[in-house]
This record gives sequence, structure tokens and C-alpha cells, in this order.
Amino acid sequence: MSIKKILAEYIRLSQEDENEGESNSIRNQRELLNAFVESSPDLSQYEVVEFCDDGYSGTNFDRPGVKALLDEVREGNIQCIIVKDLSRFGRNYIDIGDYLEQIFPFLGVRFISVNDHFDSNDFDGTTGGLDVGFRNLIYSLYSKDLSQKVRSAKKNRMEKGEFISSHAPYGYAKSPENRKKLVVDEKAAAVVRRIFEMADEGKNAVQIANVLNAENIPTPYVYKRLMGCDRKFNVVGKTNYWLNTTVLTIIRDERYTGKMVNGKNRSPVVGCKHGKRIPKSEWIVVPNTHEPVVSAELFASVQDRFSAPQRIQKHTEVRPLMGKVKCGICRHVMRRSNSPSATAYYYCESHQYVADSDCTKDRISESSLTQMVLSVIHTQIKVILDMEQLFDRVKTQSHNDITALTERIKQLQAVLAKLGASKIKTYEKYRDGILDRESYTNQKADVSKQMAETDARITELEAILQSRYQENWQPCSIIESFKRYEGFTELSKEMADELIDSIYVYGNETIEIVWNHMDEYMRLVQCGEKGKLFR
Repeated sequence: MSIKKILAEYIRLSQEDENEGESNSIRNQRELLNAFVESSPDLSQYEVVEFCDDGYSGTNFDRPGVKALLDEVREGNIQCIIVKDLSRFGRNYIDIGDYLEQIFPFLGVRFISVNDHFDSNDFDGTTGGLDVGFRNLIYSLYSKDLSQKVRSAKKNRMEKGEFISSHAPYGYAKSPENRKKLVVDEKAAAVVRRIFEMADEGKNAVQIANVLNAENIPTPYVYKRLMGCDRKFNVVGKTNYWLNTTVLTIIRDERYTGKMVNGKNRSPVVGCKHGKRIPKSEWIVVPNTHEPVVSAELFASVQDRFSAPQRIQKHTEVRPLMGKVKCGICRHVMRRSNSPSATAYYYCESHQYVADSDCTKDRISESSLTQMVLSVIHTQIKVILDMEQLFDRVKTQSHNDITALTERIKQLQAVLAKLGASKIKTYEKYRDGILDRESYTNQKADVSKQMAETDARITELEAILQSRYQENWQPCSIIESFKRYEGFTELSKEMADELIDSIYVYGNETIEIVWNHMDEYMRLVQCGEKGKLFR
């Protein structure tokens, strides 16, 4: 039985490097890995596939390429991973150690780092001793030092009034002569001016959005797409409409007055997507860096009209479902009414902007939705506990199978070694004249046939063993998450954040809950009887 083996080449270029598209560094890594594979006879049996992250930091594993690679590893589709050096795979020495010592050996995946002269086959599942361990630590420390240097360089560019973002704001474009400078995109700028004029005339954000939608004026997202921008914007739903939030974002952007505004967010390290909002007093604002779209006087006048009144909060309410409740039709987050929890409700505001919207007009009570979700969680906990017991039985049987398969493979490998020795002895007898040529040829053919059959059987059993390892990999995160809240009578924000990704509302109190760890949930379901997704 022939089993196709896959070798994954992983390539990464840090976003700190100045690059555009397929840079030389990416190409050089690819050429190095291909040359190494071609020069290694033991890798000729593998089919080579590539995973690449161009412009991503190695300080964490929040990278599309490495995520896709690890998904394939978990599915048992990758048998070997090769990288230029350990820092390409990651710069966090603790995470790297976990993968090299535990995860990859458990899943039977070979790991090769070319420049580090590391091959996991040579170290039987360890990281390769102190040498590799210290190298990982050095990579981690280097990454932190580099992060500080990059942050300092970016701050220097901000203070000079340079534009440092990837994409220009709506109404502007990057100058062809100087990519660090903004120039007016007159077609979009005309829409921006009109928005400010309507706001100055007394229209609110919803009314302005309605006018733009009625005239089929492309939203900033659609306009950038039409202009050839391939950026993946955070947009949900098939159709993109002007919303009050879109209008307010434009109205409050001081860059339209010719000022460069930077430093609104600060990340703990370069490459981290989760930045902390910085107070406005600490923003870096440099005037007269580019041509204004609106006058400073008009901007100030509109700010006076749209300034948010200061709210006096007598107490802070915990809203565990805030941001998770979405319309099942347009997939946008539903608006929560500005009222206490006892009388609050969620509704889809698409009807304010689109006359023929198919979205539900029903209002769903926050309290009834909370109780509905809590009830489903309790039911899900019971299902998870039953499935855990079933999984334990499957795991026990799988463990027994693994032990038996491993022993059988060892026995067949011993048989294969004996057959190899027998083949050598047969040749020696022929060489010494004990066997004639015909007898030697017949015995050699017989032994070769037995060796081929034994080797094929070993390959078949190794494939079965690999599948048993996959079955034995317990998806415990979702089990532990649900078990933690067994017996809870109230829905807390902590519970909702840990268990729930989204809640889609379809009207008539019909909802769909999308759980976190859904991939683990489905693997757990596959270990036993088919489960049901709750609605």
C-alpha cells in the first residue's frame, strides 16, 4: 500500500522589513529550501507544498500561513516541515519548545531547520539540547530588541508628519512620487465635502447615510475595491451600505483638514494586532502635511454639532452579549437599545438605510435572549459531558490499538532485518560457490518478494498507527471550557466570551449560536455518534 507523504516548506518574512509583494528574501528562502530538499535523498519520497507569510511578525502564531500549516498537521496531512531557521517558524522560545518537544513528536511530524542544522529525527523528540534551546531564547530576545527599534523609527516618522499606514483614508491616495505623502483623490473627496456640508446644514449621520444610499454612491469599501485595492476589509454581509458609523468616522477624522494624525493605538510589541487605544492628548498631530479636503472652519463647525454629550453613569451594567448578537440575514452586529437591561432589546438597523431590506424587523428582548442562550449552554454542557465519556472509551480503545500496532510494526521490522541478512548470506554462498547461479537467483527473488511484502505491510500499519494518533489527540479545550460553567445560573461576560463567537437572530426568537473552538467540537463529534448543532 503506497502512502503519499507531504513535506511542507514554511517561509516567513517579517513585516518590519521594507518590502513589496514577493521580495528577494522570500525568493531566497524558497531557493534555499528547494535546494536542500533536492540534495537530500531521504526527502525525495515527499511531495513538496509551500506555506508562506509575507509581512508577518514571528512573535506570535497569528499568521494565516502558519495557521493553515498547523491545520494540515492536525489533520494528519503533513509528515515533515522544513524552515530556513527556527526564527522563521517563530520567535517565542517557549512556544517553539512546545512544538519541537511535544506537539510534533506526538503527531509524528519531522521538523527540519536548515541553518540551525536541526533535524528532529536526530533528537528523538527533544529540542536538540542546550544549543537549540539557547538559539530559540536569543531569537526571542532579538525580536523584543527589534520591536523597540522599529517602534522608535515609526515614532520618528510620525513626528515628521509622514503617512505610515498601508492604505490611504477615503478621499486621499498615496502620492506616486512619495508613498509617505497623501494627495487628494478628487472623486472621493467630493463625497467627503458633501458629507461635511450636509452635516453643517443640520442633517444627522443616519440622514446623511440615507441620502448616499438612495443615490447609490459607493461606500469607502466598495470604492476602494473599484479602484483596485485588494485589502481584506472587515466587512460582513453581501451588500455594503453607508451606515451612520461610516459617516461619523469621516466627520471625526481630522486628517481631512490637512493634518497628519498618528499614534492613536499602541501595540505591546510590533506585529501584535491588539493595540491599546491612546488618549487624544497623546496623539501625534502634525499640521500642513497635505492638501486639506475641507476647511478647518467647516470641520470645527461640524464637530460642535456632532460632539457627543457627556454621559453621567450612575452604575456600570455588564452586557455579556454585547457585540455578539448579529442579524441572521445581513450578518451585521445588531444595535442595542439605550435602556436598562430589564427593558433593553436588540434590533437590526438596516431598515433605517435600506427601504427594501429583508432583515427581520422583530425586536428581541435582551433578557429573554440571555435566558435562551443560558438554557442552550446548559444543554450543551450535558451533551459535552456525555461525549467526554464516549471519548474516554474511544481513547482507551485507541490506546490499546496503538500499543498493539506499535508492537506488530516492531515485529515486522525485525522480520525485515532478518530477511535482509538472509539475502546477504545467500549472496555470500553464491560468491563462495556453495550455490549455483540458478539457485541463487531463485532464492534471491523469493527473499526480495518477502521483503517487499513485509515493507508494504509495515507502511500500511504505520498509516493506521498515524490515524490512531490523530483519533487519540483529545480536543480538550472545548470540554474544559463548558465544564467550567456547569451549574451556573447566570450568564456572565466571561462565560459568553469564552464559549460564544456569535449569535445570529432570524426573527420569531429563532437564533443560531456559533461556538468558539468549533473545529475541536466537530472533531469531538466525529469520535462518536453524530451530534446536533443547537439552534
